[in-house]
Amino acid sequence: MAGRLFTEQQLIKLHDQGFNDREIGEKLGVTSQAVGHRRKRLGLKPIRKHRIGRLFTDQQLIELHEQGFNDREIGEKLGVSFGIVGFHRNRLRLKPIRKHRNKVYKRKRLFTDQQLIELHEQRFNDREISEKIGAHQNTVSVHRRRLELKVHGHRRRLFTDQQLIELHEQGFNDREIGEKLGVSGNAVCSRRKGLGLKPVSRARS
Repeated sequence: MAGRLFTEQQLIKLHDQGFNDREIGEKLGVTSQAVGHRRKRLGLKPIRKHRIGRLFTDQQLIELHEQGFNDREIGEKLGVSFGIVGFHRNRLRLKPIRKHRNKVYKRKRLFTDQQLIELHEQRFNDREISEKIGAHQNTVSVHRRRLELKVHGHRRRLFTDQQLIELHEQGFNDREIGEKLGVSGNAVCSRRKGLGLKPVSRARS
């Protein structure tokens, strides 16, 4: 029989360096099965190699998508498969780019950096900004981070329960109260329901 092609010390040293059976086999010129058999006999646990992390960010994907590139083209630019691109595009709720006979159906960006900054300075959060400009919340979030703007949490109340109750008792409806307090009728309606107040069905004359 041929002697051992590697020593237990060599195997232990390479194992301690984080190499798996296949990699150790390549380094020692033996099969991974031979390494695995000896490793098990030595009571060493197998080294599991995890998949590498993502090779691109959400921001990169969104920017390329806004430039009109489809999944295949984005994949080529980022060095990943179009399937991976499609998965993350769907996660971000971005619509696919359709290309037919050299015609590109391109999604234009729905807002400018200046619009985002102005709304952010008014202390609107990502969800509220997305509702105002008609873009997805994830898109707003990515561009806010790119501009290094801090995240805003829930906005503080712009009016008190007492203000609402007083106007309600004066006979104003949700829309009218909203106009007086500078908020939406829906915001008034939600708070009114929370206070157990009945709606005023007729507008004041």
